[in-house]
Amino acid sequence: MNKIIVLGLLGITSFSLTACGGCPIIAGCNGRDNSPYYMTTINNQVRGIPIPAQTKLTYQSQHFRQKFEQTHALKEKNLSGITLPTDTAIIWGGMPVDMFIQFSNPEMKGFSVYPARGFNTKLSNEFLHLWKSCESDLNINLKNPNDWSFNPENMEIRGCGINQKRSKYTEDSFRQDEADEFLRKINQALHELPKQQDYPVIHRTNK
Repeated sequence: MNKIIVLGLLGITSFSLTACGGCPIIAGCNGRDNSPYYMTTINNQVRGIPIPAQTKLTYQSQHFRQKFEQTHALKEKNLSGITLPTDTAIIWGGMPVDMFIQFSNPEMKGFSVYPARGFNTKLSNEFLHLWKSCESDLNINLKNPNDWSFNPENMEIRGCGINQKRSKYTEDSFRQDEADEFLRKINQALHELPKQQDYPVIHRTNK
């Protein structure tokens, strides 16, 4: 009888761990994102970035009832993501981008910025050449986590595609040496650029 009880408890524990640790927090176990969000109705500026109307602002929920679409913008300090309207991008660092996602780890101060697909990019400097070669989002550490503008003095690139900052879990030293060299080059190219002043909004047509 005792064995049956112990096995039952182990089963419940295993289920609980799977439910809590087996799915991303942002999406939940049913694959649906319950995070509160607000669809902007006018052009605005958030975290130093001008954004057009119909941009989706996603927030970290502050209580269990705060989820899904909101009737007004929430506190900017709780912002976790910016998603531009479909077929719309802004020029950020010379690249058309359409999404910014804050790092989920609270100990990491920064965000990932995603190139918009289907837009032409003028590779006018070494920074853009290197970013384009990744075909991926940039992972960026920030000195001031509330400033998501393209401000090289505030930024350090820690990853782009397979090129990620070295960690204690790194096993492939040769590949990591290549990643380290890539990150050295792209950060050097980044810090040769000025702070961006204007953020043109561009649209993609299906023609």
